[in-house]
Formats: sequence, C-alpha cells, structure tokens
Amino acid sequence: MTFNLLWFEDNITNFDKIIPNIEKHLSEFHSKELKHDVYDHYHPDFDVKLFEGKYSLAIIDLNLSNGQKGIEVIEILRENGTYMDVLLFSNNPIELMKLTEGENYVEGVFRHATMNGMEQKIKDVIDQVLYKEMMVLERNKV
Repeated sequence: MTFNLLWFEDNITNFDKIIPNIEKHLSEFHSKELKHDVYDHYHPDFDVKLFEGKYSLAIIDLNLSNGQKGIEVIEILRENGTYMDVLLFSNNPIELMKLTEGENYVEGVFRHATMNGMEQKIKDVIDQVLYKEMMVLERNKV
C-alpha cells in the first residue's frame, strides 16, 4: 500500500532530511510506502483532474515560484472538485494567518508557521488523514 503525497514547494531541498523520516514513519506505523510528486508552482497547463483521487494529502508552501501563492493552488484544486487534506505552511507566520483566517478560511487546511516542528506536523497530519481513511473504509464495510 502506498501513501501518495502532492507537494508544492519551490525549494524542496529544505525537506531532504524530512522525506526519509516520513518514509520511515509511514513504513513503521502504517505499513505504507511514500510516493510523492513535487512541483514548484501550479502550472497553467496542468489538468487538475489528474490530481483527483490520486493523493491523500497535499503539502503546499504559501509562497511558490513565479510569485504564486499556495492559497491560489488550494482554490484551483477546490474549484475543480479535488478534495484532499492540505497542509499549508510558511516561514512568515503573520502572512500565513492573515491569508487563511476569516473570509479567507479554506476547509480541510492545516496550517504550520516556520520550519521548526515541520516534520512532526507532517507526521501528525498523515496520521490523521490515514485515520479518517480507515474510518471511511470501516463504515463502508457494513
């Protein structure tokens, strides 16, 4: 079994040390293998339907290449019927809060500010996503 992760990040080298630990976490605690696709921004020529149902989680940086905002990517995914949990993060906590609170709130989005604790946050969100998936499968067995 695999856990498919969609990642929008313009500097993936920040996560070179995190990815092996996420792989280990998935293997040890969930008997799953990690597969991930990384993009530096949402390209206009993407067919958003390619993402539908393929991924369990999207990790999206608030500030992507070409000046694109992670919030824009989430809106594109949601507008096109792609519903998955999202972890939106930024090294700028004030900007993150301002763009994701009140009228800008987007359902199904976890937030994390700064790189401190990012690895644990990713693991916690993965655990929660897998728990929800398990509950849906159990409910549908009846």
